[in-house]
Amino acid sequence: MKTNRASLPLFVVLIVGLAVTLAGQSEPQFLGTFSEPFTTFAVSGDLTHPGELDWYTFDIVSDASTIFILAESDNSVRVLLFDSDETYLDTASSGYLEAVLDAGTYLLRIDSGESSVLDYSLIVLNGIETETNDGLAESTDLGELSGSVQLFASMLPAGDADFYRFSVSESGLPGNANALLIRTGGPAGDSVVVLYQFNEEEDRYLPTVSDDDSGDSYWSQLLVRPEPGDRFALRIEETAFPLEGIDTYSLSILPVALVVDEEPNNTSTQATRLAPINEASTEWMVEGILDVSDAIDFFALTVQDPALVQIATEAQNGAGDYDTLLSLYTPEGDLLAESDDVGEGGWSRVSLSLEAGDYIVTIEMDDYETPPLPYRLTAVATSVRTVSENEPNDTDETSELVEWVLGDALLIEAAIGVAGDVDSFKFELAEATTVTFETGPRNGSTDSNDTTLAIYDEDLWQIGYNDDAIGSWSRVEQELPAGTYYIVIEGYFGDETFDYSLLITSTD
Repeated sequence: MKTNRASLPLFVVLIVGLAVTLAGQSEPQFLGTFSEPFTTFAVSGDLTHPGELDWYTFDIVSDASTIFILAESDNSVRVLLFDSDETYLDTASSGYLEAVLDAGTYLLRIDSGESSVLDYSLIVLNGIETETNDGLAESTDLGELSGSVQLFASMLPAGDADFYRFSVSESGLPGNANALLIRTGGPAGDSVVVLYQFNEEEDRYLPTVSDDDSGDSYWSQLLVRPEPGDRFALRIEETAFPLEGIDTYSLSILPVALVVDEEPNNTSTQATRLAPINEASTEWMVEGILDVSDAIDFFALTVQDPALVQIATEAQNGAGDYDTLLSLYTPEGDLLAESDDVGEGGWSRVSLSLEAGDYIVTIEMDDYETPPLPYRLTAVATSVRTVSENEPNDTDETSELVEWVLGDALLIEAAIGVAGDVDSFKFELAEATTVTFETGPRNGSTDSNDTTLAIYDEDLWQIGYNDDAIGSWSRVEQELPAGTYYIVIEGYFGDETFDYSLLITSTD
């Protein structure tokens, strides 16, 4: 079978606006007036047809104000700046636009250079960081949090450290927020973040928690649950070796609203019963938090009819990604399945064909995770058809034809029966859809074996591949047009033999 840096200036952002969705608006949308430092206006919109234009306007009351304009989209989006006489001033088609503007009214036009249909976000701000902030005494003061704070900066020269201070109002966090999500990020770099809290008795800031690589790539992420009136400081440094400095990084301090699960649910006898979210009792969802004194949560799940049950952990809205261990047990405590990391993330997922009855689900915090850990637990029951593999099916000519109907779940019980065995399955799609293929242990087994999974089109060109997605098991989710396809399963180590199952489902 065939296989086939622009430097960013330093500035601090205090987001004070609410997101607004715009569609096909003819009159310019007024963003606001820049009269104070650290002011940001943020909106989102969409261009619903090729050639559509969206217009915005803002005012400046002081002379020589530096304004930063950022327009972002998954597609090609650009922003054009005009003065009040509609005289063109500048354009940004990627990244950001920086302009020094006098007092007056200005216009922004959002369009697509490729006449694309797209969603976009627009941020207009005037915050600029002041150096130096190399120690606690020189910390950049972000003030009392009244919204989300975003900072773009650099760590230059190599070995530089940046410090920032902020406080929580005596009335608590804004809105219904009960936690702060602190993140670093950027095009490239490796950071460590240390959070200090002011200690009234000692009259100084003391370090409380730190993080190195919990964020995207080698960036950092902290989640804290402050009390009203708390005062904090942050230290950010580069941790890569050798130290080279970081041209550009971002720091975000985001108030978030976490959902807390009902306690106590720390043993199987205390398990919280999952309530179905639909009348057919085939979908369940609950949100919760793991913490220092609450490292495991138990939930009771009742399956009404024999079904394929897919259970997963994922992020609460806006609360960040974390690392969980998910397990499924019988009421007697027999382990049926468990999952640690799925794909590139730390979330967990198990798929198992279950008989009607009661089951126990547990969620645990990874040993290296920093609490608290917010999560969302979902479970979906789908009717499943189980068939057994027929050998020989080692080539495309002998590939086993499987009958799979869109919307059904098909579970194939198979085996790498001899060293070097190759299993090939052929199926036909009557219409375009997104299909998920995944290997896993046979029902009743918790074995972990190492497979590779490849998808080929009718001409035997490889169009999808995965090695380790669910532990050592494999998973490919891919949008496929109507046609004929081949699924090829092999053992990663050619000298091993083992039983496995292949699950085929659709998300459409």
